[in-house]
Amino acid sequence: MFNIWLVVAVIIYLVVALPMIYFLFRYRYRKGVNEEGSHEEGGFGIEILWTAVPLIIVIYLATQSFANYTQQRTAPPGALPVKVQGMMWAWTFEYPNGKKAVNDLYVPVGKPVKLLLTSTDVVHAFHIPEAKTMEDAVPGRVTHMWFQFNKIGEYRGYCREYCGTLHSMMLATIKVVSQDEFDKWLQQPS
Repeated sequence: MFNIWLVVAVIIYLVVALPMIYFLFRYRYRKGVNEEGSHEEGGFGIEILWTAVPLIIVIYLATQSFANYTQQRTAPPGALPVKVQGMMWAWTFEYPNGKKAVNDLYVPVGKPVKLLLTSTDVVHAFHIPEAKTMEDAVPGRVTHMWFQFNKIGEYRGYCREYCGTLHSMMLATIKVVSQDEFDKWLQQPS
């Protein structure tokens, strides 16, 4: 999608900028020459064209962007819901069975995870660079994001919104484990 936007933007820029530069020099004001511009009529077809073509391009890009945005924001069916609460200076994760963990988010490999974020004090922003996802945690409001890791391992989660003196210490570890290991961990007492 980015490449489409880039190509269209460059084309539109060139279509506008190059004639503008040409006309700036070609028809610049000179004393005694072209004191009064000529009166032109017609050109209705070209006016329709330069209105319709950009409108079609904008509608196309808007519909594609909306579809892409919706796809990125909507968690797949069967995603594991996890409540996330940000607070100065920690993250609390609560699973559907009520189990809680502080700063350690356990997730099964290959399964989508939907995070429902909120905050107890100030605005935080939960960011997982390897998942290329980030969302604000706002007091009194629930926001959401989803991700999926397809490789077992440990990943870092950060707060990306300055939230006070220990902001830099507000880290989370995302532990991606096998489904069996996740199920065993989930059944252990907190």
